[in-house]
Amino acid sequence: MSDLYTLLPQIDQESGPWVLVTLVETRGSTYRKPGAHLLLNSEGHVGMLSGGCLEAEVASRCLPVLQGEKSSMEMTIDTRRLIGCDGQVVLIAERLPQELPQLVEKACRSRRSATLYTHRPGPDWRPTSATKGRGESYEHLLLPPTRLLVFGSGPGVPPLLKMAHALEWQAHQIVLSSDPAVARHRQDSWKVLSNAKALAQLKVDRRTACVVMNHHLGRDAEVLSELWATSTPYLGLLGSRKRRDEILERLAFRSQQPIDLESRHLYAPVGLDLGAEGAAQIALEICAQIQQVWSKVGQCSGDSSLPRNTGRPVAQARVYASDSAAV
Repeated sequence: MSDLYTLLPQIDQESGPWVLVTLVETRGSTYRKPGAHLLLNSEGHVGMLSGGCLEAEVASRCLPVLQGEKSSMEMTIDTRRLIGCDGQVVLIAERLPQELPQLVEKACRSRRSATLYTHRPGPDWRPTSATKGRGESYEHLLLPPTRLLVFGSGPGVPPLLKMAHALEWQAHQIVLSSDPAVARHRQDSWKVLSNAKALAQLKVDRRTACVVMNHHLGRDAEVLSELWATSTPYLGLLGSRKRRDEILERLAFRSQQPIDLESRHLYAPVGLDLGAEGAAQIALEICAQIQQVWSKVGQCSGDSSLPRNTGRPVAQARVYASDSAAV
């Protein structure tokens, strides 16, 4: 996921000019990887390119762009001199393009991938945009934000949503109308569905993780049945192995539309085994496993969200492809 999704909403574009700094290349050991961004103005910055040791140096070097003396500039910083990391970072700084916030917002809202081009300074330079210019540029994907859908109304849901938000994931609680909690204490933050068939309106894609924790065999089976054929790389079920087997047996041997148990992986019991006890620790186990899956899927993908250009070595990192379906 691009950090632009979280950085741009934090700034007031009216509070003076902003400079967009894009990390386009790394050599050796660095804190962040290509594709990271920093936004800065005369009062401070939003985002991070290091553990806090690099930002002042970057801000100082960006003064010609901030003051309007240059439209863009490229800089290479040896991190060994500043923070002791054995590496270098290559950055491109430019005034924040006027159309970029709208482009990022649209991509976030539609959950469609977009390609951004950050251009090297030169005669053919143009601001970062979705259009490739004539000059040399770095290409990177703006993937839909990571999204977590949690199905259930029990006390284990809020800690999981809280941890997901801390990880800057989009997180939503989904409750079926048949859940007694809807009548007893329905929350405004819940998305209540009339039945599991209505899950189709959520448009689950490959940037969406799903965790089923209704604490009810019937509702869990109903939700799993509808999620089974979706493209989510992470489908998790809370409960014991015995309970999991009971639900899967029910779905596999039902008379109408039985599921193919070999067609996908179900993470059940859900979460990494970290010896958790209590809702907060279980939430940690679940989020850790989801992150692990994102990472593994990214390693197997042929896509990259990192800047790249022809003829120059660019560090690679783990990302993965997204469906183009919109929400």
